[in-house]
Amino acid sequence: MLRLYIILVFTFFIVEENKAQLIKNKGDNEATELQFGSSRIINGHSDKILSKSELEFRVEHKFGDIAGEFGGFSTFYGLDNSSDIRIALEYGVLDNIMIGMGRNKGAGPYRGLLDGFIKANITQQTENNSMPFSSSLLLSSTLVYSERTNDLTSINSYPEFQHRMAYASQLILTRNFFDRIIFSLNPTYVHRNLVTPDDQNGLFSLGISGYVKITEKFGILSEYYYNLNEENKREEYQNSLSFALEWRTFGHVFSIYASNARGFTEQQFIPYTPSNWLDGGFRLGFAILRKFEF
Repeated sequence: MLRLYIILVFTFFIVEENKAQLIKNKGDNEATELQFGSSRIINGHSDKILSKSELEFRVEHKFGDIAGEFGGFSTFYGLDNSSDIRIALEYGVLDNIMIGMGRNKGAGPYRGLLDGFIKANITQQTENNSMPFSSSLLLSSTLVYSERTNDLTSINSYPEFQHRMAYASQLILTRNFFDRIIFSLNPTYVHRNLVTPDDQNGLFSLGISGYVKITEKFGILSEYYYNLNEENKREEYQNSLSFALEWRTFGHVFSIYASNARGFTEQQFIPYTPSNWLDGGFRLGFAILRKFEF
């Protein structure tokens, strides 16, 4: 896995040269204007890359269940509880490569996580469709820093240090329609170094996402991740489904959403979403980001 990451990092910088040449084209070969407002769609990544030397500060919060067994008025429909909290910094290394690091409260089996990622834009959709879609490649990892348990049957026992780590790789394919609608496919592979005996280390998932522009500032987002490995689709886990309203302002992007996913990173919300929409197991959440240029 480490060798693969090193090879891909070098590939990113080679691709950067081709991308730089592409964006120099004028007229109909210019990139389409409408993009996702953030590097995230809701839980998963979008194809958006921060510009070179651009820094983004993110605060993300998910409340508890709105309804169902753990929701209702007794928790003020989940607002008294917190499923996960993420605080992160993300930075544009080049015009088509960005990196990021965050701290997560953690949800599900993982508590107390550090996450990091590198994302590179490979192609950019053009106005004349000489390039019909945008594509990006994401590599991410998480590290659990909380204390381990003495229960060796638990995935929180961490017999070795590498068992604290999980990885994800993702290809992000995006198509802009009429500068008003964006459709995204996110084929994803998640690898966890330690799992329970009834699980598998690797999990394939297909993310399907969309954005509809309402006004210059407001848009509607939707996101669904379908897990493909039947061996991993145990009864206690669900596919992640989310809907959001996004508000773009100068220097800020704010989104409020409803999701059955509890965690933020691909290593959490793809394999470990136990909540079911039909049982009221969904929650409100929000993301606030602020951009700085240097």
